Amino acid sequence: MRISVIIPAYNAASTLAECLDSVVRQTVRPFEVILVDDGSTDNTRRVAAKFEANLVLRIVSQVNSGLGKARNAGMAAATGDAYAFLDADDVWLPGKLEQGMKGLLKYPKTQWFYTPILEWTPEKENSTRKRACSQVSSLRSFLSYNPIVPSTIIMRSGFDYAWENDRNLQEDVGAHLRVLSRGDFPKMLPEATLKYRLDFGMTADAEGHVNKVMRAVAKAKDLGHISEKEFKLYEVRKAYELARTYKKRGNTEAQKKWKEEALNKAKITRVPLGLWLRLLSLV
Repeated sequence: MRISVIIPAYNAASTLAECLDSVVRQTVRPFEVILVDDGSTDNTRRVAAKFEANLVLRIVSQVNSGLGKARNAGMAAATGDAYAFLDADDVWLPGKLEQGMKGLLKYPKTQWFYTPILEWTPEKENSTRKRACSQVSSLRSFLSYNPIVPSTIIMRSGFDYAWENDRNLQEDVGAHLRVLSRGDFPKMLPEATLKYRLDFGMTADAEGHVNKVMRAVAKAKDLGHISEKEFKLYEVRKAYELARTYKKRGNTEAQKKWKEEALNKAKITRVPLGLWLRLLSLV
């Protein structure tokens, strides 16, 4: 089983060395690493070049086009049996590819996989914590708990999957909903494999990020991948996520605002008990 690692990178010189070092340290070596330079103007390529002695590394260059097109370009260039995705500001734990390899071999009928993550703020001591993660078994379970982080995904190369190319939309959620709506559910592998950098890059602007996500989900609704009720459920989920984000940042006023928004939206749609309990406990 040959695993191609796909890393999109835009002006990632400050984090890329740590990212690539985590690939070097894998207990199962990747078949190849495809780094897609999305029009960087900093030293991204120079940092990447330092790893050519330790990895089978290919750099694909494109005009700055956004994360979705960069991941799609990486998939087009890759030649492995499976793709493992890693963003340039994230870090894998050493057993990431080994666990993915075991999953691919153990579940030959499953097309894609994901794992739990460790949330991580590098400049804060003792900040690493495991985020709650659940198995996606239905559209509603995905919309309620949103557990799939792109840097944990491994998928077979023959899987019919494409990231969103429109950079005004979040690149992953609409793509996930397209395949989930046709019944292609992923399997959650048990061990956390990723240190996910909080409040960095696109997610630093939490509300702007959520707006992009909801535009992608609105597109999925228009395409018939989800219903109006399912759209409203995801509105609750994203308002909850904003409240949780502001709690972590210590912004009590914004936390209260988005918790109230989530509770008000939850009153007009059917929300799973687990999400209700998370909302009510967010104090």
